[in-house]
Amino acid sequence: MSDDSFPFVKIPKNFKEIIGVPDTGTRLYRAYGSEEDCRQWTDTVFEICGNTGCVSPGGAAGYAKVSRPGVHKKLKSGGLTGFVYHITQDSFLFKGKKKLSANAFFYCYIPRSELKAWADELDKKRDKTELEKEVMGDGNYNDKYPNKPPKHLKKKLHDEQKKKL
Repeated sequence: MSDDSFPFVKIPKNFKEIIGVPDTGTRLYRAYGSEEDCRQWTDTVFEICGNTGCVSPGGAAGYAKVSRPGVHKKLKSGGLTGFVYHITQDSFLFKGKKKLSANAFFYCYIPRSELKAWADELDKKRDKTELEKEVMGDGNYNDKYPNKPPKHLKKKLHDEQKKKL
């Protein structure tokens, strides 16, 4: 996918120092820093993404109706812009050096405007009957909704209400 055909977010030059450098051959920008510096990075990412905002890779999967591995593959192939911030801490062994935090904590955001364009692209490509089968299943919707409790819980609730009367 070329930059001309896909609506990638524009990265202003004055923000490049804050958001970090992209991995080779991708639009996956990585920055490293302390938890205190993360707020400035987050504000910068939100400003780049504008009014449409951004989401995590998990949210991106739901938005584009793809799997999380699909989102990561798209990021790593340069098909989506991603912003990653890795939390660092001081090294105990080497004074003045930094290392990734003990739990390797990081933040990742993807512009929603790009996800919308990707989802629209996928909707045009997908075979509608297969998509419907995937989304709708076999047509048996009994007890498949989260707002409908399973039968054994309905019975338990009913029994508890009887005891109160």
